[in-house]
Formats: sequence, structure tokens, C-alpha cells
Amino acid sequence: MRMGAYSDTGRVRKINEDSFFSYRNENLMGAMVADGMGGHAKGEVASKMATMLIKDHIIRMFDPDMDYVELGEMIRRAFIDANAQIYEYSRHKENSEGMGTTASMAFIFKGKLIVVHVGDSRVYTVKNGEIQQITTDHSLVQELLARGRITSDDAKNHPQKNVITRAIGTDASIKVDVRIVDYNDETVIVSSDGLTNLVSDTQIMEIINECDDLQAGVEELVALANKKGGMDNITCIAFDKREEKEI
Repeated sequence: MRMGAYSDTGRVRKINEDSFFSYRNENLMGAMVADGMGGHAKGEVASKMATMLIKDHIIRMFDPDMDYVELGEMIRRAFIDANAQIYEYSRHKENSEGMGTTASMAFIFKGKLIVVHVGDSRVYTVKNGEIQQITTDHSLVQELLARGRITSDDAKNHPQKNVITRAIGTDASIKVDVRIVDYNDETVIVSSDGLTNLVSDTQIMEIINECDDLQAGVEELVALANKKGGMDNITCIAFDKREEKEI
């Protein structure tokens, strides 16, 4: 099994509001990226709370005898419970009103890829020179694209590109997307929009394809985002079931 994970503040922001975790054992392999929002409303606290709460829930509730549908539902419940706790925290903690975070997670389990998702952090798969985006952004720009109001070229530099339509912690209830697809030895990538706003899907695919060492690959992707301006925090995790090459 191969895995690489890297997070960087970028060249403009003073703090890193991204949080992540990666996890693997003999039954389960995956990762989550959370991108906090809120500035004075403590986006970095929201993202750290989300990763901690969701990871703890999964470790506590996971049963290797469950099927992949049950795992997807268990993770969906973890997102909902984390949303409730972060929302309550924001209501009672000074200067925390309106804080929130994206959360995108992918796990390989029993021949399936289970993807659970809120916001505009993304999950991709890469294999054989092809890249596929598994998640759909919960963003204003994505809604305008879906309605045919703007083109994909318009979306790249849209002035409201960073407006998201769903986040964990901003409302009392949350709708969580769950997608389950077959896993066929693809490399899975989970990243914040600090990467995907600056590095194209083609560039992501080419760099990951060329790297036997996924840690080197994700670090190269983050470095490229910084080279292109590093306007936001940048987090990227890549993993697959391929064997690591011995040095």
C-alpha cells in the first residue's frame, strides 16, 4: 500500500486552516481533507474539530464485518455528528459564529471506493493516464455551471469562485454526499481547493503518474501550487493499494 500526505500554508495566508488525516490497517485505507473557513470565526478550529471528531467516530464504530454500504452510512453519520458539535461550539464560543469547514473523505474497503463529501475539497482517481473527479463541488460556481449560466472557462476565474454552498458547522443540519464506486487499483487523491484552483487536472495526473513514491508526488504538487502563487492553504493526500518499491 502506498500513501503520501502533505499540507502547506501557502505564500499568502498567515495560518494554515486546512486539516487532514490519513488512516490504514489491514481492512481499511483512506484519508480526509478539511478546509476551514471563517477568518476571525476560527476556520482552523472548525477543520481541526472535524478531522478529530470524524476520525474518532470511524475508529470507534468500524467493524470489519460490515459491508461497504454500512461503512458509507457510518461515515455519513460521523459527518452529521461532527456538524452538530461544531455548530453548537460556534453558537457558544466567542468570535466563532459562522465558522465552518469543508470535509472530503475517501476509503478503500472490500473492493470499493467510498467517498463522503461536503464542500469544495475534491476526491480524484488516477489510472492509466486518466484522471476522474469523483466529487461534485458544493459551490456557487458549480451551480452556475450546472444551470448553463457560465462556461467552464468562465468558472476558472469567476469572482465568486470561493463561495461554497455547503459546509460542516455553519448550519444546524447538513446534507452529506456519499458515493460508492468500484475500486480497480486507481490512485486516489484528496485535496483542498488551494491545489485544484491553481494546478490543472492534467498536471495532477501527470505528476502522480510519474511518481513511484506518492509522498514525493504530493510534495511536488504542493510545490507547483506555491510556484503558481500559493494564494491559499494547500493540502494533498494520495494513496493506492499498489506495493511500494523497495529501495
